[in-house]
Amino acid sequence: MAIRLNLYHEVLRAKRQEKYDPLKLSIMGLLVIIACMALYYFFQMSRTSSAQTAYNAKKAEFDQLTPQSKTAQEREVQLSKQIDLAKRVTDRMEKRFYWAPLFETVVSAVPPNVQLIKLSGDVGRETPRQCRITLDGVAAGPEPRAAAEEMRKSVSDRVGARYASVSATFKSLDDGTESARLDGKVLPTVVFSIQVSFKAEADPVPAPKPLAQRK
Repeated sequence: MAIRLNLYHEVLRAKRQEKYDPLKLSIMGLLVIIACMALYYFFQMSRTSSAQTAYNAKKAEFDQLTPQSKTAQEREVQLSKQIDLAKRVTDRMEKRFYWAPLFETVVSAVPPNVQLIKLSGDVGRETPRQCRITLDGVAAGPEPRAAAEEMRKSVSDRVGARYASVSATFKSLDDGTESARLDGKVLPTVVFSIQVSFKAEADPVPAPKPLAQRK
Protein backbone atom coordinates (compact mmCIF):
# COMPACT_ATOMS: atom_id res chain seq x y z
CA MET A 1 0.00 0.00 0.00
CA ALA A 2 1.43 3.36 -1.12
CA ILE A 3 1.60 6.32 1.27
CA ARG A 4 1.30 9.88 -0.03
CA LEU A 5 2.33 12.80 2.13
CA ASN A 6 1.43 16.43 1.40
CA LEU A 7 4.07 18.54 3.03
CA TYR A 8 2.84 21.75 1.31
CA HIS A 9 -0.43 21.99 3.19
CA GLU A 10 1.07 24.27 5.80
CA VAL A 11 2.04 26.73 3.10
CA LEU A 12 -1.44 26.55 1.56
CA ARG A 13 -3.03 27.11 4.94
CA ALA A 14 -0.88 30.17 5.49
CA LYS A 15 -1.84 31.56 2.10
CA ARG A 16 -5.57 30.97 2.82
CA GLN A 17 -5.24 32.73 6.17
CA GLU A 18 -3.43 35.61 4.55
CA LYS A 19 -6.14 35.80 1.87
CA TYR A 20 -8.95 36.05 4.40
CA ASP A 21 -7.10 38.27 6.86
CA PRO A 22 -9.67 40.66 8.57
CA LEU A 23 -7.31 43.61 8.42
CA LYS A 24 -6.81 43.16 4.73
CA LEU A 25 -10.56 42.84 4.18
CA SER A 26 -11.15 46.02 6.18
CA ILE A 27 -8.61 47.91 4.14
CA MET A 28 -10.20 46.70 0.91
CA GLY A 29 -13.65 47.72 2.13
CA LEU A 30 -12.33 51.12 3.16
CA LEU A 31 -10.77 51.54 -0.26
CA VAL A 32 -14.10 50.70 -1.92
CA ILE A 33 -15.91 53.24 0.28
CA ILE A 34 -13.31 55.90 -0.51
CA ALA A 35 -13.68 55.16 -4.23
CA CYS A 36 -17.49 55.48 -3.98
CA MET A 37 -17.21 58.75 -2.07
CA ALA A 38 -14.76 60.07 -4.65
CA LEU A 39 -17.18 59.17 -7.45
CA TYR A 40 -20.05 60.82 -5.55
CA TYR A 41 -17.91 63.92 -4.95
CA PHE A 42 -17.05 64.26 -8.63
CA PHE A 43 -20.71 63.69 -9.53
CA GLN A 44 -21.82 66.47 -7.18
CA MET A 45 -19.08 68.74 -8.47
CA SER A 46 -20.35 68.14 -11.98
CA ARG A 47 -23.92 69.00 -10.96
CA THR A 48 -22.74 72.09 -9.07
CA SER A 49 -20.73 73.22 -12.07
CA SER A 50 -23.76 72.79 -14.33
CA ALA A 51 -25.96 74.71 -11.89
CA GLN A 52 -23.35 77.48 -11.59
CA THR A 53 -23.15 77.74 -15.37
CA ALA A 54 -26.95 77.99 -15.64
CA TYR A 55 -27.00 80.59 -12.83
CA ASN A 56 -24.34 82.69 -14.53
CA ALA A 57 -26.27 82.55 -17.80
CA LYS A 58 -29.54 83.62 -16.11
CA LYS A 59 -27.75 86.35 -14.15
CA ALA A 60 -26.19 87.70 -17.33
CA GLU A 61 -29.62 87.69 -18.98
CA PHE A 62 -31.14 89.43 -15.94
CA ASP A 63 -28.40 92.06 -15.93
CA GLN A 64 -29.06 92.66 -19.61
CA LEU A 65 -32.84 92.99 -19.13
CA THR A 66 -32.68 95.20 -16.02
CA PRO A 67 -31.94 98.46 -17.92
CA GLN A 68 -34.67 97.58 -20.42
CA SER A 69 -37.09 97.00 -17.53
CA LYS A 70 -36.27 100.40 -16.01
CA THR A 71 -36.73 102.05 -19.40
CA ALA A 72 -40.05 100.26 -19.85
CA GLN A 73 -41.25 101.40 -16.40
CA GLU A 74 -40.29 105.01 -17.13
CA ARG A 75 -42.04 104.75 -20.50
CA GLU A 76 -45.11 103.31 -18.80
CA VAL A 77 -45.23 106.28 -16.40
CA GLN A 78 -44.94 108.72 -19.31
CA LEU A 79 -47.65 106.94 -21.30
CA SER A 80 -49.94 106.87 -18.25
CA LYS A 81 -49.54 110.62 -17.83
CA GLN A 82 -50.24 111.17 -21.53
CA ILE A 83 -53.32 108.93 -21.36
CA ASP A 84 -54.62 110.76 -18.28
CA LEU A 85 -54.05 114.12 -19.97
CA ALA A 86 -55.77 112.96 -23.15
CA LYS A 87 -58.69 111.65 -21.09
CA ARG A 88 -59.06 114.95 -19.23
CA VAL A 89 -58.92 116.89 -22.49
CA THR A 90 -61.46 114.52 -24.08
CA ASP A 91 -63.81 114.79 -21.10
CA ARG A 92 -63.48 118.55 -21.13
CA MET A 93 -64.20 118.68 -24.86
CA GLU A 94 -67.16 116.32 -24.63
CA LYS A 95 -68.65 118.06 -21.59
CA ARG A 96 -67.93 121.64 -22.63
CA PHE A 97 -70.75 124.13 -22.51
CA TYR A 98 -71.88 125.67 -25.79
CA TRP A 99 -72.78 129.34 -25.49
CA ALA A 100 -74.16 129.79 -29.02
CA PRO A 101 -77.45 127.88 -28.45
CA LEU A 102 -77.99 129.80 -25.20
CA PHE A 103 -77.40 133.15 -26.90
CA GLU A 104 -79.78 132.15 -29.68
CA THR A 105 -82.42 131.24 -27.09
CA VAL A 106 -82.01 134.52 -25.21
CA VAL A 107 -82.09 136.64 -28.37
CA SER A 108 -85.28 134.89 -29.52
CA ALA A 109 -86.91 135.85 -26.18
CA VAL A 110 -86.25 139.60 -26.58
CA PRO A 111 -89.41 141.50 -27.64
CA PRO A 112 -89.24 144.51 -30.00
CA ASN A 113 -89.64 147.03 -27.18
CA VAL A 114 -86.60 145.72 -25.26
CA GLN A 115 -82.98 146.43 -26.06
CA LEU A 116 -80.16 144.40 -24.52
CA ILE A 117 -77.10 146.41 -23.60
CA LYS A 118 -74.90 143.80 -21.96
CA LEU A 119 -74.82 140.04 -21.53
CA SER A 120 -72.35 138.21 -19.29
CA GLY A 121 -72.20 134.69 -17.97
CA ASP A 122 -70.11 132.02 -16.31
CA VAL A 123 -70.21 128.24 -15.97
CA GLY A 124 -69.30 126.38 -12.80
CA ARG A 125 -66.97 123.38 -12.69
CA GLU A 126 -69.16 121.24 -10.44
CA THR A 127 -71.37 118.43 -11.75
CA PRO A 128 -74.08 119.15 -12.70
CA ARG A 129 -72.68 122.52 -13.70
CA GLN A 130 -74.50 125.57 -12.45
CA CYS A 131 -74.59 128.34 -15.08
CA ARG A 132 -75.44 132.00 -14.60
CA ILE A 133 -76.03 134.78 -17.09
CA THR A 134 -76.81 138.42 -16.47
CA LEU A 135 -78.86 140.46 -18.95
CA ASP A 136 -78.66 144.25 -18.78
CA GLY A 137 -81.04 146.22 -20.96
CA VAL A 138 -83.72 148.86 -21.43
CA ALA A 139 -87.45 148.18 -21.76
CA ALA A 140 -89.88 150.76 -23.23
CA GLY A 141 -93.66 150.88 -23.29
CA PRO A 142 -96.71 152.47 -21.79
CA GLU A 143 -95.96 150.31 -18.77
CA PRO A 144 -92.18 149.80 -19.01
CA ARG A 145 -92.02 147.68 -15.84
CA ALA A 146 -94.60 145.32 -17.31
CA ALA A 147 -92.49 145.15 -20.48
CA ALA A 148 -89.44 144.25 -18.38
CA GLU A 149 -91.45 141.59 -16.54
CA GLU A 150 -92.59 140.19 -19.88
CA MET A 151 -88.95 140.02 -20.90
CA ARG A 152 -88.03 138.18 -17.71
CA LYS A 153 -90.82 135.62 -18.13
CA SER A 154 -90.00 135.10 -21.79
CA VAL A 155 -86.33 134.43 -21.03
CA SER A 156 -87.26 132.06 -18.19
CA ASP A 157 -89.65 130.08 -20.41
CA ARG A 158 -87.28 129.84 -23.39
CA VAL A 159 -84.26 128.88 -21.32
CA GLY A 160 -86.37 126.46 -19.26
CA ALA A 161 -87.30 124.61 -22.45
CA ARG A 162 -83.61 123.68 -22.96
CA TYR A 163 -82.12 123.52 -19.46
CA ALA A 164 -83.13 122.38 -15.96
CA SER A 165 -83.75 124.27 -12.73
CA VAL A 166 -84.11 127.69 -14.38
CA SER A 167 -84.44 130.75 -12.20
CA ALA A 168 -84.77 134.30 -13.59
CA THR A 169 -84.89 137.22 -11.16
CA PHE A 170 -84.38 140.96 -11.32
CA LYS A 171 -81.12 142.17 -9.85
CA SER A 172 -82.29 145.74 -10.45
CA LEU A 173 -85.25 147.50 -12.03
CA ASP A 174 -85.07 151.31 -12.16
CA ASP A 175 -86.91 154.01 -14.06
CA GLY A 176 -84.98 155.24 -17.06
CA THR A 177 -83.79 158.84 -17.32
CA GLU A 178 -84.50 158.95 -21.06
CA SER A 179 -87.52 158.16 -23.19
CA ALA A 180 -87.55 155.91 -26.21
CA ARG A 181 -89.32 156.38 -29.58
CA LEU A 182 -91.11 153.25 -30.77
CA ASP A 183 -93.57 153.18 -33.72
CA GLY A 184 -93.63 156.98 -33.73
CA LYS A 185 -94.48 157.17 -30.04
CA VAL A 186 -92.35 158.47 -27.21
CA LEU A 187 -92.48 155.93 -24.39
CA PRO A 188 -91.02 155.86 -20.88
CA THR A 189 -88.30 153.36 -20.13
CA VAL A 190 -86.86 151.27 -17.31
CA VAL A 191 -83.33 150.00 -16.93
CA PHE A 192 -83.20 146.40 -15.75
CA SER A 193 -80.70 143.70 -14.90
CA ILE A 194 -81.95 140.11 -14.94
CA GLN A 195 -79.95 137.22 -13.55
CA VAL A 196 -80.72 133.79 -14.99
CA SER A 197 -79.35 130.62 -13.40
CA PHE A 198 -79.81 127.04 -14.57
CA LYS A 199 -78.10 123.66 -14.65
CA ALA A 200 -76.26 122.69 -17.81
CA GLU A 201 -76.87 118.97 -17.19
CA ALA A 202 -79.53 117.02 -15.44
CA ASP A 203 -78.95 115.81 -11.89
CA PRO A 204 -77.39 112.35 -11.73
CA VAL A 205 -79.93 109.58 -11.30
CA PRO A 206 -79.60 107.99 -7.83
CA ALA A 207 -78.71 104.32 -7.74
CA PRO A 208 -81.69 102.04 -7.02
CA LYS A 209 -81.95 100.76 -3.48
CA PRO A 210 -81.29 97.04 -3.03
CA LEU A 211 -84.39 94.95 -2.50
CA ALA A 212 -84.93 93.68 1.02
CA GLN A 213 -84.32 89.97 1.35
CA ARG A 214 -87.21 87.89 2.43
CA LYS A 215 -86.77 86.08 5.69
